[in-house]
Amino acid sequence: MAKNCLLGGVIKFTVAAAAVSGICYLFRDDLKSSKTYQKYEVDEKINKARTAVKDKTATIKDKATALKEKAPWNKAVSDEEDDELDLIIGDEAADRDYVSIDAEDTSEAADKVEEAVDKAESIIDKIEEAAAAE
Repeated sequence: MAKNCLLGGVIKFTVAAAAVSGICYLFRDDLKSSKTYQKYEVDEKINKARTAVKDKTATIKDKATALKEKAPWNKAVSDEEDDELDLIIGDEAADRDYVSIDAEDTSEAADKVEEAVDKAESIIDKIEEAAAAE
């Protein structure tokens, strides 16, 4: 069952690739001295590819650092700008009507609401008794 699943195929491929690369490593001197290897100038192509990759990575890193420096969240705020922001926020906060909530005030309000509910229930009971008596 494991032979037909995806994992079995991946394992077979990995083992085969490791075997081929091991054989190439053992015979690397013979491969480098072969006519085909010399004909296609493989060493020069590998060196060109390495330098191209190094140049590309260097330019990508430079562009990334430049973008990080230009990022708006990366800019430092001076003290003057910080004071200006405080003044602006302070003026807007003064115009708003905010109410601070205390725990004592909420408990007092809850007690008053309970008293009002009790009074309303007693009045309703009195009205129902009066209606039943008539």
